[in-house]
Amino acid sequence: MPQTLKYKLKNILIHQLKDLGTFLGVLYAVVIGSAVMILEYSVDFGTIFNIDILDTYTRLISVTNVLISILIGISLTTFSVIFVVMQLASSQFSPRILRHFLINDFKMQKFIGLFVGTISLCILPQFASVFCPNTPFLVTLSVGTLLAFYGLSWSYPNMITYLSINMNVSSITNRIKVDMIEEINSLYQENWCLGKNLLYKRAIIYPDKFKVSVVSPFDSGYLDSVNYDKLKKVTEYVLQSEVGFCFENAYQKPIVGEFIMKGTTTLLTLVFDQNLTPAQVQELQKEVGAIVKNAFKVEQFRSHTQDINFGVRKLVDIAIKAISPAVNDPTTCLNCIDQIGEIAKELAMKEFPSTDAKSLKSEHIQVNEFNFEEFIDFCYDQIFQWGKEDPTVIKRIIRSIRIILPLVENPFHLKILIQQVEEMELSDIYNLTNHANGTLKISKEKLFTIENELSQFRKKAKQQILRLQQKEILPFYETNRVSDNDAIASVQSDAIAYLNAYDY
Repeated sequence: MPQTLKYKLKNILIHQLKDLGTFLGVLYAVVIGSAVMILEYSVDFGTIFNIDILDTYTRLISVTNVLISILIGISLTTFSVIFVVMQLASSQFSPRILRHFLINDFKMQKFIGLFVGTISLCILPQFASVFCPNTPFLVTLSVGTLLAFYGLSWSYPNMITYLSINMNVSSITNRIKVDMIEEINSLYQENWCLGKNLLYKRAIIYPDKFKVSVVSPFDSGYLDSVNYDKLKKVTEYVLQSEVGFCFENAYQKPIVGEFIMKGTTTLLTLVFDQNLTPAQVQELQKEVGAIVKNAFKVEQFRSHTQDINFGVRKLVDIAIKAISPAVNDPTTCLNCIDQIGEIAKELAMKEFPSTDAKSLKSEHIQVNEFNFEEFIDFCYDQIFQWGKEDPTVIKRIIRSIRIILPLVENPFHLKILIQQVEEMELSDIYNLTNHANGTLKISKEKLFTIENELSQFRKKAKQQILRLQQKEILPFYETNRVSDNDAIASVQSDAIAYLNAYDY
């Protein structure tokens, strides 16, 4: 099965069908219990096994009820502790990191489902006995009792072990990273290669065009995702309407993850090369608004779906809180920088814009997305702002970007990564003058390690620039204008000139 299809199925099962694991746990109890009870109702197991079914059933009920009480008590105690730990972790790092801990963790749901299902399976035969007093459902009760023993002796210790591992911040940041890389591979399915555009810029709506705006009909919240298959119906409808002859493009205005205000935020702008009548505008807004309402999804909270920035936002939040004086946990900050670096590495090798955005251009739909420059700024700027006086944090940021450089063949992406470090202007902070006058409160040894890290970064950057020159990538874009877009062509020229002139 292709990786993207596996991810989409996982996304549907885990992120969209909430509490699926718990539901399946209860479902198995109903299915197993009903099947066994029907079998018991039809077959006389007392005669087959030569036992007194009623007497055995009566004695087993007391054992089963004790096990149910233990399961309920353990479950309540365990999850009370879990919620306290989650609250502490949430306040220490970020309220966003654990919000969907129970909802999106399928394995955790299976543990809960096993407990809920087992309790249901133990109660079900006792409940059925009320309506069938002459039929003791011994086999069904025995199955429930065995599952209760299994839950106490095996599943409960496994759940505690699983929680202790997965409540660790390193596990949380790694899980965020894995989700983001899967989302990147789902959205950006093609790697960049020679001959393709170096960058993506948002499409501009010229002021002399006639525009019809479709505002949000949703309650205020965050744009969670856009179903582009459904959004295609917009252009299908407009092109078949009486104003289709003068229709140019439909522009998605907000980026996924942006805050949407009801009746205020424009979700879609339709552009025409002729003026329309008020009646035509009203009809368009009504019909297209219905399609947009079905295609756009607005939620109270942001999610990972189509929103790579949200995962980075959580990692950045954890990082800057970790280096705050209240928490003082630089190791966690370094872990976050490492995970952000891996996400940035994955995206640096991709072609912009996303696969859906490219395919929708032929459907007269312009999708609004972030570009690589904005993404890299989003990854590192805030961490640098709050950790620029901590040499350990600065060294890890430089190293995180340095490791990416040999893998980046897109000249524009390479320029952005190099520029990210150079524009930190570390020589203005980490120098002997600041150290001598006491402005820089670190040892001279730490000062030299920053200089050494920066020197290694520049060496690696020069090596990669030379490699792109040898592979004829820089000369190709220096002499060829790949894009008809003047803004993209200008940035392409600037990027090549920057790399050719780089000599620190």
